[in-house]
Amino acid sequence: MKQELNEELRKRFNGKHKTVAHLATVDAEAGYAPEIRTMTLLEDDWRFYIASSVSDRKVRELRRHPLAAFLVYFHDGKNAGYLRVTGSVEAVPDTRARNRIAEKAEYPLACRWKGGAASPELYFARIVPKRVEYLRPGEERAANVTPEFPL
Repeated sequence: MKQELNEELRKRFNGKHKTVAHLATVDAEAGYAPEIRTMTLLEDDWRFYIASSVSDRKVRELRRHPLAAFLVYFHDGKNAGYLRVTGSVEAVPDTRARNRIAEKAEYPLACRWKGGAASPELYFARIVPKRVEYLRPGEERAANVTPEFPL
């Protein structure tokens, strides 16, 4: 990623490796109805991850139809912007990788799942970008920044 974009987005993420995002999935059981919810998004070197309980409806949706999108909203004074990512979803089964990502994001897996990263109740997945759009606050059009993000 170009340094200028990296610094700009890192500021928008408040320098942290986790943020609140709106996650969109598709409910294949309900005629492919779109679903959206707010959740914590974890980030490691601009790779994006989610953690959830295996019993959650969104996990059933992702397992049946492993495509998702998320939007991180930015507010800058009177102007708004966003980072929007659409892509495929891949489970992350490696416990060490889960631990490393969660620790970097300061996301306490052990507080939510007994056994932490190794918990059989934990669904941990990466959203692999197919398209990434960035709308700077105050601008009129989003820019396609997909080539800047790792696949």
